[in-house]
Amino acid sequence: GGTEFKTSSLFCKWGVVTDEGRSDAKRWRHLGGEEEGQTQVDRALEGEMSVWGHPIDLHYSTTSLSGWPKIHFQVWQQDFFGRNELAGYGFTHIPSSPGSFELVCPCWRPTGSLSDNITSFFLGGTPHLKHDNLVWTPDDRYRVRTEATGNVHIELNVIMKDFAKHGVRIA
Repeated sequence: GGTEFKTSSLFCKWGVVTDEGRSDAKRWRHLGGEEEGQTQVDRALEGEMSVWGHPIDLHYSTTSLSGWPKIHFQVWQQDFFGRNELAGYGFTHIPSSPGSFELVCPCWRPTGSLSDNITSFFLGGTPHLKHDNLVWTPDDRYRVRTEATGNVHIELNVIMKDFAKHGVRIA
């Protein structure tokens, strides 16, 4: 779900990337499940969590621990007229040990110039990234001026099979 966003009418687009999103790296192989998706819009009460009951079921095989999977988010807000505006971006690493986890992913969005903010206030729309991979890669993200917007909460179960058989000890 989502908390601490300025509006309570939210939905979330999500995706999982491996190997830093590089198509030339073949360490992780997707075996099944949807690697991206979108939740429904939840109109939560003031101060309450927006709840997205959206299951994520993915299966991978790997030849290396490098390029461990990350899950990234785009949270969108919907106004009274049904228009969608970006509420925030975020990502977190999927835990590298088996078990049940409750993760909190801080979200942010780019801030524009004073002119951009005035335009956004009167006409709607918010600045967004030209290339979404900037969310989960460290390349030039430090150059982007941002503001904190809220948090995405996910409950995640991680199951690992045959790592010990290949000499990998999981703590």
